[in-house]
Amino acid sequence: AHLMEIQVNGGTVSQKVDYAYGFFEKQIPVDAVFQKDEMIDIIGVTKGKGYEGVVTRWGVTRLPRKTHRGLRKVACIGAWHPARVS
Repeated sequence: AHLMEIQVNGGTVSQKVDYAYGFFEKQIPVDAVFQKDEMIDIIGVTKGKGYEGVVTRWGVTRLPRKTHRGLRKVACIGAWHPARVS
């Protein structure tokens, strides 16, 4: 796994930069950064997929080939009666 960013605490800004500069292009083991059962905050960004329709975005089933007004749309999503999910 690639670790992209770690917070460096303590010292002045120049000391932090010098400390981080010493680790460029080097392997850092996970146990040197984290302890066992330590809670960490993770922030993630999803891979952008652009403007997507309902088939790709939500995984609905494509309609049959001869469907009027489009194939990649949402059609029936449930029964008419009862009008609510029970």
